[in-house]
Amino acid sequence: LCVERTGQRLQASAEGGAGVTSSAVLTCGTFSRHQGPPHELHEWEELRGVHVKTLVAGSFHCCALTTRGELYTWGHEAGTDGANGNLLGRGERTGEWTRGNTERGLPANLAWFPPPRLVECEGFGPVAEVKCSSYTTAAILVDGRVFSWGDCDGNALGHEHQACDRPRWLRSLRWHRVAHGAVAYTNAAVATQEGRVFVWGGNYWDGGIAQGRNSQSTTEVHWQGVPSCYKCSAVALGHRHGLLVFHKQP
Repeated sequence: LCVERTGQRLQASAEGGAGVTSSAVLTCGTFSRHQGPPHELHEWEELRGVHVKTLVAGSFHCCALTTRGELYTWGHEAGTDGANGNLLGRGERTGEWTRGNTERGLPANLAWFPPPRLVECEGFGPVAEVKCSSYTTAAILVDGRVFSWGDCDGNALGHEHQACDRPRWLRSLRWHRVAHGAVAYTNAAVATQEGRVFVWGGNYWDGGIAQGRNSQSTTEVHWQGVPSCYKCSAVALGHRHGLLVFHKQP
């Protein structure tokens, strides 16, 4: 469980400003059953006062997207089954943070996990939307590009990088400006600003909505029965089903 707590409005500044609202992000539960019992409600001081726009979580990690388009991640880097890419998108796994967590006095069942930190790499950000599944994360940037990272099983990342420890751009979508996206299990889908829909993944384990394609990259979805005056504006995914949202164009 990951929640944001909005605090009281702080006192106005000496210059007569309206003041700001304090906030905090708290979690409870466990990032992995192998590292001790679930932890009690815990506030992450790294996100204290940060203006969070969206909170999302996979099975083993959390993401906090700020109103400035910055992305924080924390939790388990590999998950129970040992992902072949860093779930947090922060580079190769080193474990260097464990000692620092212990010195800060974190509970033993939290000291194993990296605390919230910004995801940073060349060409990445600002972020407009972020989505998580069990072992993958996809971020849609303000400029319409899509980046993904984490475990690549089933071609779940939509690109050719097998060990993906940092965000990687889906170059197959470089001619499109993506508006919204969704991920579920090893499947993903995005809707572009032009109303086109592309999917990827589903080529391993239990398949899913994108199963049965002959491509390891993205492929376009086509449909019938929708009047041409309607445009797809959003997409949602479950494991073996998906929903498209259409809006009538003016």
